[in-house]
Amino acid sequence: MAGAERLVAGRYRIIRPLGAGGMGSVWLALDEALHREVAIKKCSVPDGLSEDEQQLVRDWTARDAQAVAQVRHPNVVRIHDVLTGDDQPWIVMEYIPARSLLQLINDDGPLPVGEVARIGLAVLHALNAAHGVGILHLDVKPSNILVADSGRVMLTDFGPAVTEAGIGALNQAGMILGSPNYVAPERLLDGVSSAQADFWSLGATLYHACEGRLPYGRGTAAATLRALGDGGAPDPAQLSGPLIPVLDALLQRDPADRIAPAELEERLRPLADARAREHLRPAAQRTAPAEPMAALPGRAGETGVIRRPRSRRRVAALAALAAFVVILAGVATVGRPPWSAGGDRARAETATVGSPTTQPTVQPAGVFVLPAHFRWWNDRSGFRVAVATGWPNRRDAQNAVVFTAPGGQVSLRISTWTQPGDNVVTALIGRERASTLPGYRRLRIEALPTVPEAVWEYTYRDPEAGAMRAVERIVARGGHTYLVEWRTPAQAWAGELQKLDVVVASLRPAEGT
Repeated sequence: MAGAERLVAGRYRIIRPLGAGGMGSVWLALDEALHREVAIKKCSVPDGLSEDEQQLVRDWTARDAQAVAQVRHPNVVRIHDVLTGDDQPWIVMEYIPARSLLQLINDDGPLPVGEVARIGLAVLHALNAAHGVGILHLDVKPSNILVADSGRVMLTDFGPAVTEAGIGALNQAGMILGSPNYVAPERLLDGVSSAQADFWSLGATLYHACEGRLPYGRGTAAATLRALGDGGAPDPAQLSGPLIPVLDALLQRDPADRIAPAELEERLRPLADARAREHLRPAAQRTAPAEPMAALPGRAGETGVIRRPRSRRRVAALAALAAFVVILAGVATVGRPPWSAGGDRARAETATVGSPTTQPTVQPAGVFVLPAHFRWWNDRSGFRVAVATGWPNRRDAQNAVVFTAPGGQVSLRISTWTQPGDNVVTALIGRERASTLPGYRRLRIEALPTVPEAVWEYTYRDPEAGAMRAVERIVARGGHTYLVEWRTPAQAWAGELQKLDVVVASLRPAEGT
């Protein structure tokens, strides 16, 4: 887009970009007819859909946006206009300078319980207003909640299909619009979308805001969906204090067991009021904030099309194959990590080859069974790991071992994690700040359930390979901590994840260390 030179519908002059979401990009624009600033979103359609499916999403995006425009509430970002002339519709919205809840988490770390309760109360009011006129949101998550400097909280970016008719049309086509990290289990398992599904997503959002991590976060979207589909309880909350019973009541797997809106307000109100009283106290008397952390950024909560399984037994296979379309914000521009293929001269080392099997498993005694097409690598620095056969290795300038797939585009680097301190998330943020990859875009930084494990995921553009996706995973095993770094072309990400799963599952100290 040509920035300020672009005029949409002969009326809305684009000023500058505001951001990119899972289903489109948003710009600040001037409404030249009413002389006011607005936010204008060009809706996009996920890749990987047939032409008929793409048209179905376009049709219901425009129709249901017109329905959302009827919602009038101070906690809902108002829709002024829906433009359907282009192939992809435009939505013109109220513009209020604000940060998303996701930005607050990323910038300031997990939020105080009282502030989370206040935000939750405002989102509850927004959902009640929408549900009252027959509209669901179906994409409640931190990046879709805005917090203005004045303190006003607003829910934005309703899903493309939010009316009963629109949801039914997409369900019939086998599509569920939502974010894998916040989707309610009944939507994934049964294709059932109701007001209670929005409250599940609200619970996952408030959990994220308080804990700095996801209730079912497992390092990848596929693993997260597996955990959600397996039927287990969310990971225990550790920082949420008096909000824990509320989170438990929202994250009930059976929608009928979830807390009712009136009771939810009764539980949130005292916590929010306590926050207000704390805010009025002199600064010197207030509790010091927690050490900053960062968690799932906007891209990890990416909105996408999830292909719903036809039976509950297929959920694990669905997630393992990553059979869903995920929409990411713009990809980075140029650059490559310093240890990627083509760097330091390789120095070959020997490896011990184990017996093959069909899948990676860890026996009750803790013995890892080597999958077919993998070999054991005994590293001289004191760890053992299973790596794909046929991947040559070398040592980089930091003496870490680097494995590269044939063709050189997929890379694995493993080193011992030596940074001091217990807060590994803060350490990853430090690594991020020191990064010099041009066009870098963070997908997420978050703690994982096993302390001190954590993950940092991002995108960038390699000058030769093009769009790339990467993850840095801190793994704790047997009293030792390791850093696993993984790089693949963006389009190969889902297909290569099983290899990374094997690496992480097999990594352990060598015998005698």
